[in-house]
Amino acid sequence: MKKIVIFTGLLFVVLICFFLFRPITPIGLPDDIPGKFISVNSQNIRYVDAGSGLPLVFIHGFGASIFSWRKNLEPLSEYHRVCAPDLPGFGYSDKPLDADYSIDAYADFMIQFMDRLKIEKAVLVGHSLGGGIALLTSLKYPARVLALVLLDAEAYPITPPLMLKIAKLPGVRSVVHRAIGEWVVRVSLQRSFHDPSFITEPLIEEYYRPFLTENGKAAPIRVLQAMDFEKLQELPERYRNITKKTLIIWGREDQISGIHLARKLKKDLPNSRLRIIPECGHLVQEEKPEEVNRAIIRFAKRIRR
Repeated sequence: MKKIVIFTGLLFVVLICFFLFRPITPIGLPDDIPGKFISVNSQNIRYVDAGSGLPLVFIHGFGASIFSWRKNLEPLSEYHRVCAPDLPGFGYSDKPLDADYSIDAYADFMIQFMDRLKIEKAVLVGHSLGGGIALLTSLKYPARVLALVLLDAEAYPITPPLMLKIAKLPGVRSVVHRAIGEWVVRVSLQRSFHDPSFITEPLIEEYYRPFLTENGKAAPIRVLQAMDFEKLQELPERYRNITKKTLIIWGREDQISGIHLARKLKKDLPNSRLRIIPECGHLVQEEKPEEVNRAIIRFAKRIRR
């Protein structure tokens, strides 16, 4: 019996080492992904640009891509010009490991992206981390932002400092990124949807595919390592300086960014409205797209260029 236990333990260790340290060959860009590519700050960026009229620029969240807006871009393009990039480090955009992935750099990127598309001013529509990027972009470049739509936004430092410290430990990226598998996406989606019926195998596959591209698993760790917790703590003190019209949309059952944060954000932004959607989780634009789209269309009618 003792020999069996020892053998089982050794086999377990061998399997762990195999999965953590086996060579990873990245996939090429799939032929079936929507959108085009454009060079922004010497990086190849995938994006969608459709419709005409008032520009709405969409900013996805951590670990996501244009795919998370698939139920919004086409319907809204019937009324407005809609533009959405895969942020550097995510989706099918470039993921250089020596890039600046700080939230400041992402705010700068959004303006560079707008410049490349010749968009002088736009309504920024940000989900989760994208909401935090939209807020900082509005603070840094107020003349370029017409208004804000914030969906379950990461507006406050909710990530525990311990997680950030672990992500910044030497050697963590080289080990952790190899352990990122389809199971990570599955668990994340389970926390992000209120209705589990949305979590299908095709959905998991679409969310996971970008992680199989070159640096697809390592770059998100870089993003975590680049997070400046002190910066995230001081940003909310500046929210009262944002006078742009703001629509806040939140899933009432959000397990990632609790509903109390929506109400706090409503108080901190002086010119904001809050729309709470019941029976809905963190991925509000995917779980209740019709309600989200209608709310954005109504809000956009009040915006003057």
